[in-house]
Amino acid sequence: MSFKIHGAAHTHTGCVRSNNEDNFYLEGRYRENVEQGEDAAVCRSDDRCFLAAVADGMGGEELGEVASLMAVQALKPCPFQEIPSEAENAVRRGNDRICEEMERRGNRRMGSTLTALYVDDGKAVCCNVGDSRGYLLRGGKLSQLSVDHNKAGRMVELGVLTPEQAARHPSRHELTQHLGIFADEMVIEPAMSQPVKLEDGDLFLLCSDGLTDMVSPEDMKKVLSGKALPKEMVKELIQLALEGGGRDNVTAIVLQIREKAPVWRRLFGRGGGKEAEGS
Repeated sequence: MSFKIHGAAHTHTGCVRSNNEDNFYLEGRYRENVEQGEDAAVCRSDDRCFLAAVADGMGGEELGEVASLMAVQALKPCPFQEIPSEAENAVRRGNDRICEEMERRGNRRMGSTLTALYVDDGKAVCCNVGDSRGYLLRGGKLSQLSVDHNKAGRMVELGVLTPEQAARHPSRHELTQHLGIFADEMVIEPAMSQPVKLEDGDLFLLCSDGLTDMVSPEDMKKVLSGKALPKEMVKELIQLALEGGGRDNVTAIVLQIREKAPVWRRLFGRGGGKEAEGS
C-alpha cells in the first residue's frame, strides 16, 4: 500500500517579539531569508523518502534564527532503514555547525530545537531534540510522538508532575537537550519514536512551543479534525496562537496522509469505467 502526502508549513513572528527565530523544513523547502518574519510553503508528495521538520532557535538578536536555519539545513531525507542513523547524523551535523558558528562569533551562545518526521514506504518516525513537538491524529485521538526535553517533561517522566501541570510549570522552558552544545558539556541524545505504519486519514502536526504554549491540545485537535486543507489548518492554528497572545514565534506543519489508489482504480474507477477527471 502506498500513500500520498499533502503538507503545509507556516511560521510567524508572533505578537510580542521583533524577530522570528523559528524555521521549518518541508520537502527541501525552508525559510532561507531569516529577515523575513512570516513564511509559508505547501507540498504534494508521495511517501518515499519524505521529510518535514520544525526548529526553534535560541540566542536573541540574530543568533536564534541563524541556529534554526543551520538545524534545518543539516537535514536530508533517506530510506526507512537508514532513518535512525541519518537522524542522528543530522543532529550531529546541525550541532557541529552551530558550535562552529558560536566559536566564530566569539563564543556567543545560540542553539535550536529540532523535531523531524521521516517518512518512507508507508512508515513514519519522529526524531526530536528539545521541546518542539510532533503529534499524530488518528481515529479522533491526538497522540504526542516527540519527547519534551525540558525539566518539566523530565518531572512528568518521573511522575512528579502530570502533563497538565507540566504545561504551565515554570521549568517547561528550561531545556535539557538542544542543538548548540559543545562536546565537553553534554552528550546530545535525540529521542526517536517507534515507527508508525501510515493509515489513510492520518494527520501529523509538527510545531514549536509558540503554538503549544498558546493553544490547548483540545483546540489543536478540533482544527485538525475538520475538513480543511492542510494550508488552511496551519493558518487557523497560527491565528489561534496569535489570538491567545502570540507571546513567542509560532510555527506549524500539517501533513495529511491519503491512500494512493492503485493504477487500475485511477484509470477505470471502482465500477469499471474511467474516473471523472479531477477525482
